[in-house]
Amino acid sequence: MFRNVLIILIFITLAFTLGCENHYYDARLKMEVQQLDSDLENRWSTSGVVVSAITSNGPADKAELSSGELISYVIGEYPVQNPREFKRAVKRAMADDNNMLLYLKGKQPLRIAIRKLGDKVGLEVEGSGSVRIKEITPGTPAANSNAIQVGDVVEKIVDERKIYSLNDYKKSVNEFAELNAYLTFRTTELIGVKIAAVSALGNLGDARAVESLIEILKNSNELALRKAAARSLERLVALSELNPLFQQFQQEDVNQLPADTLDSQHSESAEILGLLLVDRVANTATLEVPFGIQFRHRSKALYQKVNEGSLVKLAEQYIQIATEPEQEIRRTCLSILGTLKPISAIEPLVKVLRDNNEIPGIRFQAGLALSQIGTPAVDALIAAFNEADTAAKDIAASALGTIGGIQTRDFLINALETTDDPAIQLTLVDAIAKIGDESALSALERQRQRFQEDDSAIRIFLDEVFSRLTTHSQ
Repeated sequence: MFRNVLIILIFITLAFTLGCENHYYDARLKMEVQQLDSDLENRWSTSGVVVSAITSNGPADKAELSSGELISYVIGEYPVQNPREFKRAVKRAMADDNNMLLYLKGKQPLRIAIRKLGDKVGLEVEGSGSVRIKEITPGTPAANSNAIQVGDVVEKIVDERKIYSLNDYKKSVNEFAELNAYLTFRTTELIGVKIAAVSALGNLGDARAVESLIEILKNSNELALRKAAARSLERLVALSELNPLFQQFQQEDVNQLPADTLDSQHSESAEILGLLLVDRVANTATLEVPFGIQFRHRSKALYQKVNEGSLVKLAEQYIQIATEPEQEIRRTCLSILGTLKPISAIEPLVKVLRDNNEIPGIRFQAGLALSQIGTPAVDALIAAFNEADTAAKDIAASALGTIGGIQTRDFLINALETTDDPAIQLTLVDAIAKIGDESALSALERQRQRFQEDDSAIRIFLDEVFSRLTTHSQ
């Protein structure tokens, strides 16, 4: 039941965002179908219309169709009681895609195809009630099938119509109704389509998608869908960070601004995300159609929604292995916290960093997020370096070097001068070099002199660091 409610929720959100002209209520079957959005069509080789609502005890409900299913084929079974019905059924079946399924009593269904509309199938029938093959014309598709013989009883003709759009659906069901065809559907497993829908929610940049994606991440039983929801939330967070850039366009009420008036880092990010086209020769920055222009009007609401706190609380919970076993989701939530930089996340992040049961990549990502939070995380990182295992020391030292500052520099220098672990020494050298001020360089030079007669890895690395710094200064 939750799966169906979930899919309805996704497509309702999309419908509100993209407009409501893509729905059709099928009065005969008592159900509503919805066009698969253009952003989702033909991904994973899927196409069709989505069942968005079903009336209880109606024909669709009795046929056990479910809300959220993708109808990829509408199938009509034509009644064949006499030669006239046979000819009409063949003509209609061939008109759509030049092929049909012929059901003969006691035999497997036969697919018969013609090269172009108007070509003869090559069958004549006779009888009333029970229709039999009377004649097979040589050189026709029917004659090429050794399975068809004179005297075979025709049970039915089946017309399978591939559905690409809402218009295809309406045309097919209406034509089948005119001929009193028995109607069935072929539905497609929706995991690929659901993933595409969830991904589209991330691409749209609409604040209303946040709660839907959080709900999916928390409650869905499909891991692939939860991963997609986490990635979409990560993208929405990245988009929300571009709000200052898009507010410039909104305030000027234009879709193009001089490129040199915009923050270069934000402009580059917007380019990568496909929202902005920058021509540096012409000094223009133009919002891409359609999402760049749409996002101009959405960015403020998204920024406010992302930063109201619910997403941070979710991410702080889902970086813990005890809560979320899937490492990709944990990694994505760590990325979200690194982008949002909430001080409340410092303790949960340090817990991940110090967890020696966690995989190294996730622990490193936690350290990266702490480095992005910056100065408020320094004390927690120093404590982790002093108290945790070697892996945590290594990550904490690197994060401290990224943050920089006098307190951090002095701590790292003291750690380098008192640490005997060669692996930690290398990380400390690199971290101090990142800070790169006069005191940091003096400390590294003292270490260089200390290992002057040594051919150890740290001496070699110190030489490389000074060589790099010298080259950079030139």
